[in-house]
Amino acid sequence: MPNPDLSIVIPAYNEETRLPRTLTKLFAYLGSLRRPYEIIIVDDGSRDNTVRVLEGIQKSHSELRLLSDGINRGRGNAVKRGMAEARGEVVLETDSDGSVNEEAIGRFLVAFDADPELDAIFGSREMKGAKIVVWQPFMRVFLGYGFLYLARLLFLMPHVTDFTLGFKMFRRSAAKDIFAHQYDPFYVAEAEKVYVANIRGHKYIELPVEWTDDPDSRVRPFRDTFRSLRGLMQILLRRVMGKYR
Repeated sequence: MPNPDLSIVIPAYNEETRLPRTLTKLFAYLGSLRRPYEIIIVDDGSRDNTVRVLEGIQKSHSELRLLSDGINRGRGNAVKRGMAEARGEVVLETDSDGSVNEEAIGRFLVAFDADPELDAIFGSREMKGAKIVVWQPFMRVFLGYGFLYLARLLFLMPHVTDFTLGFKMFRRSAAKDIFAHQYDPFYVAEAEKVYVANIRGHKYIELPVEWTDDPDSRVRPFRDTFRSLRGLMQILLRRVMGKYR
């Protein structure tokens, strides 16, 4: 089979309910694009029937690939593993809840087609043109903005509007370099990728997306706030140690 134009990497942990709905939407939308594609699901040690459900879907969708070894390593590591297996010239990471409207995929691909020098596109819920259909609870919004402003300050990147959205598209060549320098295993990996792209000289832009909060989020505000603060400090320490050179 020839390599696809587009690879989509989706990390999954206990997603037997949400993921089939997301895949149904993706299959329908990607079919309309008329580009060869693959969807790589990286199971992050699910304890429910996620793997069994996906194996059933694979029987009717050869575009679907499943990576699963039963070990929970964290979202950041799951995406990194999927990126290493991707065969497409352009690779997208997105979440299993389908919170970003899939129409953004086509717009991002058009942007890549229009600029051969472009290495990465980061989805944003905060820039002009973005739309939030359903907002997060107040505490998550508050903590999210706190992380945004702190990351801007620490990374010296005041122009970035959204570090943490798990909807990012890369040329495969750039993805190999960026993910080789991604170390955080959890959600701060999203911010680390933006930081790495910046300091390693990759050309990137942000584009707006339509986003809907899923109340069944795997994010736990207080637990993940501590992880996020620790993760930011570790990124700065790695910079001092030359890990991103």
